[in-house]
Amino acid sequence: MKTERIKNAAFNNRRKVLTVEYASGKKAEVHYGQIGIRRNLEDVWIDRETRGRSLGLRFADGSEDYMPYDQPLALTKDPQFMLRTHLEKVIARINEALAAKRMSKRHLARQLGTSDNQVQRLLNPAILNKNLEQLYRIGMILGLEFEWHVRRAARGRQCPPGTNPLMAPVPRR
Repeated sequence: MKTERIKNAAFNNRRKVLTVEYASGKKAEVHYGQIGIRRNLEDVWIDRETRGRSLGLRFADGSEDYMPYDQPLALTKDPQFMLRTHLEKVIARINEALAAKRMSKRHLARQLGTSDNQVQRLLNPAILNKNLEQLYRIGMILGLEFEWHVRRAARGRQCPPGTNPLMAPVPRR
């Protein structure tokens, strides 16, 4: 997934904000308090050892820390990131049930009346475009039950229609 690589990062000590831009073009802006930073930053860099999947942070006192690529996405509740995270959890449970029942994916494909490749795609967390009906059918075959929970967003997470939820201002209290 393209989002995993960080393209650029910047910080603003006056506003206490760290801005991360991803290769996909997404931007995430997080306040220092959201990520536990209590000191000013001196430098921020894209970590080459992780191939752009983490940021290095150097503080004014000379100490350093690292932040994984997905932390800003989780904090800003990026919809694509949240979908991928939820699908990974569902697919992990399905794979656990498959292993516990010692059922092969080929047998599962026959039960669903579909191809082995389709089952492989359904159980691949990197592919976000899923057929929910088939996931539910897999759950039924494995004795799993799915529940959807919809609740009101936390205060400050609601955006007016037509605005970018990642760049919404945080309301003042």
